[in-house]
Amino acid sequence: MIWLLFALLTGAAVMSVLWPLARKSGSADASATDIAFFEEQIAEIDRESAEGRLAAADVETARTEAARRLLRARGMATGAASSSRRNALIAAAGAILLIPALTLLLYGKLGHPDLPDASLEARLEAKPGHSDIATAVARIEAHLAEHPEDGRGYEVIAPFYLRNGRAADAAAAFEKALRLLGPTPHRHNALGEARVLAAEGRVTPDAEQEFVAALALDPRSAMARFYLGLEAAQAGAREKAEDIWSKLLADQPADAPWRPRVEALLAQLRAAPAAEAPQASEEGAKIAAMPEGPRLDAIRSMVERLRGKLEQNGADVDGWLRLIRAYSVLAETEKAKTALDGARKALEQDKDGLARVDALAHELGVGG
Repeated sequence: MIWLLFALLTGAAVMSVLWPLARKSGSADASATDIAFFEEQIAEIDRESAEGRLAAADVETARTEAARRLLRARGMATGAASSSRRNALIAAAGAILLIPALTLLLYGKLGHPDLPDASLEARLEAKPGHSDIATAVARIEAHLAEHPEDGRGYEVIAPFYLRNGRAADAAAAFEKALRLLGPTPHRHNALGEARVLAAEGRVTPDAEQEFVAALALDPRSAMARFYLGLEAAQAGAREKAEDIWSKLLADQPADAPWRPRVEALLAQLRAAPAAEAPQASEEGAKIAAMPEGPRLDAIRSMVERLRGKLEQNGADVDGWLRLIRAYSVLAETEKAKTALDGARKALEQDKDGLARVDALAHELGVGG
């Protein structure tokens, strides 16, 4: 089958060369125009002679000159046609022989006919080059600058921003897509999640509003219910959070990919004393109010302090979870993998702790 494809491609290449040769040449067209002109001139001389507008001597002289030029034009046309046909035959023969020969020679030198095909799974999992993605994103951004009403463009580019740690840009893009394309549970959830990531994991009032809107459109929305439960846990409403997450686990598929994450959070919530329910700290609120540059510096400082504490006390499961998630949100993938390795070594005797760490790593796509 592959050789048939090669033969068809070679044939197409040869025909692309031969097709222009089959067309009339420009010189032939020009000769035909000259012949027609002189023939018309002779006919015009005959008409003027018949009407008595030319003297007999002038008629003979004019006819002789026009006939001479006509014969010369016909002679040039015959020579050009013969030369054109000869050149066309030479070019056609060269194309038919040389193109396949060169193709086979180059393939023999550079090709790998015995190389097996990549498996379908490998091809599907292959990621495009970074430069290709960056070029595509740049084109989309340029398009959106010229066409700010293209909601689909914002919806396409927003997930890229989110995967590359640009949560604030993702939230802005999702917000425009929602406004331009209309509300759906997915668009409300996507905007809410982007706002949560932009706030370093806190479910802000703006994010909560989007999850409530998604739930109004789809009461079974797993993402909306998860984040509303997280908001309740962060606000210290443990019973509300436990109720939301318990019902979520009860009526969703057993193989849902997010299930280990919810089970781990629910177990953590039930095991922790009431005073230890996760809440947004005063320091976190101050950091969230900072401009973007200072805010990122402050966040990285907090993350490094947490890393230092874990080097002293590696048994802190929650600390490892916070560290891994923080590096992931900051798009510092290598540091997230290093933190994951450190957590696995420090917690190798804590099966429950390891299960929570592995569940988070699976959720974030960090490590193996």
